[in-house]
Amino acid sequence: MPSKNIFFRRDLEDKITPFLNRDEIIIVRGPRQSGKTTLMRIIANRLKYKKEFVDFDIPGNRLAVSESPVEYVRRLAGNSKLALFFDEIQRLENAGELLKIIYDTFKSSVKIFATGSSSLELKQRVLGALVGRAIVFELYTFGFGEFVRARDEGLYKIFKERNDSVFGFIEKGVEPLHKALSNDLLTLWKEYIVYGGYPEVVKAKDKGLKEALLENLANLYIEKDIISFFKIENTKEFENFVKIISFNDSQILKLSNLANDAGISFYKARQYLDILENTYIVKTVYPYFKNIATSIRKAPKLYFLDLGLRNIMLKNMLEYDKREDIGKLAENFVFIELARAGKNIKYWHTKSGAEVDFVLEEQGEVVPVEVKMGGSKALGKSFYSFIETYKPNRALVITFDELSKKTVKDTTVYSVPIFYL
Repeated sequence: MPSKNIFFRRDLEDKITPFLNRDEIIIVRGPRQSGKTTLMRIIANRLKYKKEFVDFDIPGNRLAVSESPVEYVRRLAGNSKLALFFDEIQRLENAGELLKIIYDTFKSSVKIFATGSSSLELKQRVLGALVGRAIVFELYTFGFGEFVRARDEGLYKIFKERNDSVFGFIEKGVEPLHKALSNDLLTLWKEYIVYGGYPEVVKAKDKGLKEALLENLANLYIEKDIISFFKIENTKEFENFVKIISFNDSQILKLSNLANDAGISFYKARQYLDILENTYIVKTVYPYFKNIATSIRKAPKLYFLDLGLRNIMLKNMLEYDKREDIGKLAENFVFIELARAGKNIKYWHTKSGAEVDFVLEEQGEVVPVEVKMGGSKALGKSFYSFIETYKPNRALVITFDELSKKTVKDTTVYSVPIFYL
């Protein structure tokens, strides 16, 4: 069983590496407990000069930096080059201005790293003052590939080859690789979509411990973000809203209906949804239209960014083979992996009811992606209607374990197993 102190490598580390010897401030944002501080410590271990960590969840640290940022950093640095790691930077009032002062004063001798758990507060308090001075990265919970690597390095190499080939098909039309060790990957995938990718949950092997850790994460989110930061005292009302949208994930979001179901105003429902988005719990996807302005006005679909947290908030931790929401989990999983890959994701829906799960925009081309756990034979008229209307060069069907190819109206359609993502 992995030790609590084992640090699993994260994909984001490779993206940050080229910026370690540059002057810019490195900011890593993402959900609470997603491993941001751990990643910073892994990076710190690679640096050969002095390191200092400052946690802004601690009021005394916020006060010390606010009173005299230059003197505070000068005392930490002494006469040495310093790597300065600021944790939960959004907790610091005027964080952007203070970071700017520190950066401009110590640009050549202090390398600044910062983490944050709220995208809204980072935008408001930090990023505006740091234009040209900061590089921003996002760290989510473990993706499926990171989860596989944490469990089995050898299996990960096989997964990675197939995962690269799927994204190669999306981006360039490269043919996906044949199946290999499907049962092993499928077993891990079934576990992943129930328990998700929070690092401590990934480390735990016992199912009871996994559930307890997820329950604790949900409570920590309510206590630290909802009550403490956003000052929402009616937590039962908020939790009820979250449970209602959990039942409606992967569907077109009618906020007025959700507000009625929750017994709250439309304004409050909008406020709660904004909080969930800005704390990396959910993300909305808008429909694909030629007219972008029209797309923005249309109703979005909503997805959770970690399925373990979604399931614990629903109080549904049933194993894969006993669940009735596999279709929703599968579609949500595909969204998560496409989002991690940085894809521009939309969905397609017409007034007549035709719908395609995802539409990706790749260098001026569109690539429809449909999730059909029953296999390509389960494809409906909507998918073929999209091909007829937009004539894409290629299309992707995500299935339970099928790997096949066919041509529809000059469109190359590949069906691939969901555990390739």
